[in-house]
Amino acid sequence: MLKKLFKFGKPPAESPETLMADALRQSILRSLGLKSVPIMPGSAQEAFKIATNPNAEARDFIDLLEGDEGLSARVLKIANSVFYDRGGGSKTIVDAVNVIGIAELRNLMNATALSGLFPVRHYLRVEFWAHNIATGIAAKTLARSLIPSLVDQIFLAGLMHDVGKLLILQQHVENYERVIKKGLADGLESIKAEQAVYPFDHTQVGQMIAEKWNFSRDLYDAIGDHHKPWSNQEQGSLASIVKLSDLITHANSLGATRDMVAYQRIHTPLLEDAWSYFGVHMRDQKKLMQEVVLDFNAEFQNYEAWGKV
Repeated sequence: MLKKLFKFGKPPAESPETLMADALRQSILRSLGLKSVPIMPGSAQEAFKIATNPNAEARDFIDLLEGDEGLSARVLKIANSVFYDRGGGSKTIVDAVNVIGIAELRNLMNATALSGLFPVRHYLRVEFWAHNIATGIAAKTLARSLIPSLVDQIFLAGLMHDVGKLLILQQHVENYERVIKKGLADGLESIKAEQAVYPFDHTQVGQMIAEKWNFSRDLYDAIGDHHKPWSNQEQGSLASIVKLSDLITHANSLGATRDMVAYQRIHTPLLEDAWSYFGVHMRDQKKLMQEVVLDFNAEFQNYEAWGKV
């Protein structure tokens, strides 16, 4: 059974709520604002509830979509896109749900819920959204070959892995832009550039959001651990696939429109250890990379516009 990545209601005994040190949480809140993490919007929460419910049926998605004119229009447009259209065209939500399928509809629902979180009109917001989508698509592709048991969960983990960046950017637009630019100029991964300026990094901010919104432990760990060394990665974990996907999307400039050379220069050398961790032979590395690029090119347009704010 698909394990829920979001748990609404009373937190379980082993909830992420108990994992973050209070001093770190307070440090983040003092810097970003005590009210910087709002309650998850009701519409987003409803979409997440259905999308992450392993027992949700087509009727549940249809009811949600028929009650949201904007969302239903988006889904109909996607169902009639080149990627999904089978020649007959989708005229109703029922048609669209049947064409897209429940598995992919879950991903679309998660994406539309995330797209409106922490909005700010800045090019980095667009870049971060594109990278999150690219990482989700890449993770789904890679999981099929490397850890098939994670396929149903992994897109959401990839989509949410850098949610902390969205909040930092919203609260510290000019300063965070300088941090990102300096990091790229100095050849640093974003987490190291952040740590040079802040007493925290985007993975920790993301975990604080995970606490507030009561994410599952698996998703909490994927957000917090995707920059940890391979020696600290748990075998078969969401975080390990997200880490590899993050590197591959940067190395191939998937979704990026600026600073592509800088991202490639930083992340391409890190792939050797990543492939070694998963035991992927050199002859198979190129094949997997090609599959990721092909899937990204086919699917990205279905999600891209949903992240514009």
